[in-house]
Amino acid sequence: MTIINLMQAYELDKLSKLNLSDEEIIRALRSGDVSAWQEQVPNYEFSETMALYQEGERQFLNAYHGHYRIKYVTLPGIQRLLQLRFQLEEGKDYQLLETGIQHLTCDEETVTRLQQMLSTNWSLTKQEDGNYSVFVK
Repeated sequence: MTIINLMQAYELDKLSKLNLSDEEIIRALRSGDVSAWQEQVPNYEFSETMALYQEGERQFLNAYHGHYRIKYVTLPGIQRLLQLRFQLEEGKDYQLLETGIQHLTCDEETVTRLQQMLSTNWSLTKQEDGNYSVFVK
């Protein structure tokens, strides 16, 4: 499992939506030219993606394919990940509280992926009603 920062998680999510092959991504990262990505996603420089790649190609590919844990994530960061990565929205798919999230409705695959991604200071638990909650430990 690769440990990444929150901005790397955001950038990897944006990169995954560009529908590029692993080979195309690695070729761009090896050359250091990600300008084509920046044109498609103008608010991202992909500098954190480049930094992750420079730590090792295998680590990068593992993270790109979703095998990562975020070093430290805040509640707003979790909210953004839920929206970007899983298309889950506050008020529709979960209820936001000051200290966490409750009544999260999603499938088991999403729960597994979210649990893997969360930093160790968060706890994801299944509630009696079958929904999930995410709170600081």
